[in-house]
Amino acid sequence: MSDMEMTDGGNSRARWLKAELHAHCSLDPTDCRICPHSPEELIGRAAELGYRVLAITCHNLDIWTPGLAEYARARGIVLLPGMEVAAEGGRHILVYNFRTAPENLDTLAKIRARSGKDTLVIAPHPFYPGPMSLGKRLTCNLDVFDAVEYSGFRVRGIDFNRRGVACARAAQKPLVGFGDIHYLWQLDRTFTWIYAEPEVSSIIAAVKRGLVRVESSPLGWGEAAGWWASTLWGNAFGWRPAPPVAPEPEVR
Repeated sequence: MSDMEMTDGGNSRARWLKAELHAHCSLDPTDCRICPHSPEELIGRAAELGYRVLAITCHNLDIWTPGLAEYARARGIVLLPGMEVAAEGGRHILVYNFRTAPENLDTLAKIRARSGKDTLVIAPHPFYPGPMSLGKRLTCNLDVFDAVEYSGFRVRGIDFNRRGVACARAAQKPLVGFGDIHYLWQLDRTFTWIYAEPEVSSIIAAVKRGLVRVESSPLGWGEAAGWWASTLWGNAFGWRPAPPVAPEPEVR
């Protein structure tokens, strides 16, 4: 599907935009040991693969800057401000365009209070095993979330997305698919088409309205094993750079 297909008539610039809104890079304070690529390398590879929307969602760090957004724009990509915050005792939540420090988003109550029409909240891998997933905190707080993620980390025969899909359908929440990118080879496997104009506000509104289509192909068993091997090795022996300094957020 081309990002130019199904354009509206008249003056609307809306079209299907290929999007990845869950990706990490070498600036991630948590995953810098296992993410060898820089933000610019991630943007460049995404552009080569036809992506038009990208969010670099480091753990508890929004690395969006005007300069990085311009770098992406020059390559045909709209860069959304965003991060993957740890809330409610370390549960992962994807937040976009909040432009505030992560400590202001470390509980569901804080996220709820700061949410608005120009922000977006997505539940990533909500029912995957492990303490980082929301589980019942999603089903008990559905009003906080604008969409549910269909995670690209799956193999044939094992897919922990089923409960998330059922939850999204029951709650009539949009389902969006992303790769949780830690290695560039993960790009182009699971992603979402968003029908929107190529600007942040239109993209956020389109996701909330459910103007999305998910494309996903499972990882091979060898790829999944390689991911875990690289991750375990990187966490054990990888070179960890000094923690980056977060850009000053806009006051909200």
